[in-house]
Amino acid sequence: MAPTARLTTLQGDPDAVNTADEQPVEPEKSVLEGVDDSFTHTFPPHSVTFMRIKEGG
Repeated sequence: MAPTARLTTLQGDPDAVNTADEQPVEPEKSVLEGVDDSFTHTFPPHSVTFMRIKEGG
């Protein structure tokens, strides 16, 4: 099984604003496979991504 990373990404229009009634920017969870000592990943524009990589053991 290839090493993986768990991603949580917040992405939206630069002018988007979450309010009590509307939440145009919501977290999206995904899994990135093939994580190794060296790998590439393209991050979405206008986003913040939290990448959780579990150290092998």
